[in-house]
Amino acid sequence: MQTIKRMTLPEASAAAKRAAFEPGAGKYPLLGTQLFNRPAKVVDLSRPIFEGMPQWYGHQKTFIPTNQDHAKFREIYKTDPGFAARNLFMSEHCGTHVDAIYEYDSDGPRLDRMALEFFWGSAVCLDVSEVRYQNPDPEGKGYATREVMMRAEDRLAKQGETIKPGDIVLLWFDVGDHLFPTQKFADEYPGVSWDGAEYLAQKGVVNIGTDCMGLDNTLDVQFSSHMVCKKYGIVNTESLTNLDKLLNKRFLFFGLPLNLKDGTGSPIRAFAYLPNG
Repeated sequence: MQTIKRMTLPEASAAAKRAAFEPGAGKYPLLGTQLFNRPAKVVDLSRPIFEGMPQWYGHQKTFIPTNQDHAKFREIYKTDPGFAARNLFMSEHCGTHVDAIYEYDSDGPRLDRMALEFFWGSAVCLDVSEVRYQNPDPEGKGYATREVMMRAEDRLAKQGETIKPGDIVLLWFDVGDHLFPTQKFADEYPGVSWDGAEYLAQKGVVNIGTDCMGLDNTLDVQFSSHMVCKKYGIVNTESLTNLDKLLNKRFLFFGLPLNLKDGTGSPIRAFAYLPNG
């Protein structure tokens, strides 16, 4: 075991000043990537956030100006170390995000007054890729109906799983990963019908997720599935990615929001935790 020499405060300050102008580690982490070894597998379900990304028409576009770079920080604050930072100007519903119930229910709770159990817990992922967006759509082929959910549930059952009360259910339309980051991702996507959303809600689901920008079909101006979430007091998570890696599996889902006071929603770093890899 390496012995670290005890430094005086002046010696430590001098070492920090030297480090400010020396090259960085170059290898991250310096002691080796084996430090990242974990006994389980994590699947990242979050899309990147960047200026110019597609955004739903009802929400603020994303802007990320530079606050300062390393050199400017040194110049302004007369320090040896330099620090870089950007400013985030974006919607609470930017990118991969969760809605507070208040967003679609003026009597519902805001984000900071909601149980965290809405946003993490045991989850399954259903294959609803038979649903395809089209416009016009007189036959409703762009909607995950009750019948679509039941067929997806049958496929889940063949893998020995069922939807249980308290579950989070993620829906793979096989759309978002093909369209993102084009404008079509924001303009042309299928969604969940009223009866499809209510079928899940009546099973006791607390959170419905989708790989599309929104839970509702683009053509659904009544936002039916959001209104089901209002009726049953549950939430939805939108703009997920990599759901194809979770089809018909059970896993732990984490999509924790920022602790925004009075928030109507929040960007999240969503991921699935598979204890057995």
